[in-house]
Amino acid sequence: MFEFLVTIAAGLMIGLVTVEGIIYVKAKRIAILLVLAERDFNMHVASGLAHGGRLQRVEERKDWNKMSLPLEAPIPVDMVPMIRNFANLHFNQAGYESVAHKLIAANEKEWASKGTAMGKAQMTAFLLRELYAGNVKAAQQKIIAETRINAERKPPYVAPGIDVLVGLDSFDTEALRFAPHAGAERWLLRRTVRYWGFPRNIRWVKQNPDGTKTFFDPWDAFGQLYQQNL
Repeated sequence: MFEFLVTIAAGLMIGLVTVEGIIYVKAKRIAILLVLAERDFNMHVASGLAHGGRLQRVEERKDWNKMSLPLEAPIPVDMVPMIRNFANLHFNQAGYESVAHKLIAANEKEWASKGTAMGKAQMTAFLLRELYAGNVKAAQQKIIAETRINAERKPPYVAPGIDVLVGLDSFDTEALRFAPHAGAERWLLRRTVRYWGFPRNIRWVKQNPDGTKTFFDPWDAFGQLYQQNL
């Protein structure tokens, strides 16, 4: 009788270990996808904040505006070669105004890119917060809502990793619905987040007016994103 009970216990133990191993493999895959999404978030935030503080941008634009003003004493064109040869200086034949306007145009283009980057970061932050709580359906509803208000019925930006976790490949943009049971399982997602301690790779560094930098933890980073006037 004792040997029979030992055999049953051993069988149950082996079965439990096998099940836990299978769950671990699935959870690890989810963890990898979450890490991928967090790193994508960091990339867009870094791109969006790469222009420095507001005061720095104001000073930069002010300097460019000065460059666009006419020169008080223009140098005659026929004297440019002589001055260049004498002082080893290089002049732009088109004049400062042309250069300034090119710089300003480039600046506006970068600002447009900045807005795009921060828009992607905000969408990623929203979806990640829902996934951390295991709310796959809520994340899917956000994607549906954003697609509905888009004139071309295009889904919003969904970061790599998140697309798999929400089952984006099953999203019907015409019917505005996901396939039944699409995306990660709620219990497994929550277990993964708890076991691996997500969020764990989110980074946010804020530059203070005095030049010092403040590092925020992952949850504060999300709060900073929503508070920024970007």
